Amino acid sequence: MQSGQRRVMDPPGMTRLGMMVGLLVLVGGIYLGAKFIPPYWGYLSMLDPVKEAAMAASSRGNEERIRTGLIAKAKGFGFELAEENVEIVQEGSLVVVRVAWEVPVDLPRYRHTLRFRVESQAPAP
Repeated sequence: MQSGQRRVMDPPGMTRLGMMVGLLVLVGGIYLGAKFIPPYWGYLSMLDPVKEAAMAASSRGNEERIRTGLIAKAKGFGFELAEENVEIVQEGSLVVVRVAWEVPVDLPRYRHTLRFRVESQAPAP
């Protein structure tokens, strides 16, 4: 600091206010993370099983066993899938496996629904 310059100090309440706002933002971020991270983690966890199911469907074609396996994996990841949420179809020369589901997220005074869809395809036999 050069001579002749004075240091301006914050009023005593401003430091506490800034700390409280920062703490509020941190707590809010942790709360939202706890609500939104698990559904997105479930989505990321389903990417590989759907890809594997598409490859299995292209080689063996046992759709009911593949559908049951995907439903069981989803349950292991912490969410429920119904049979109508798993679609196994042949489109041209490809076997396509589509899995779609919704997860409701309850927030204070608001309910948000996250919609997920995973699709994978493999060459048909």
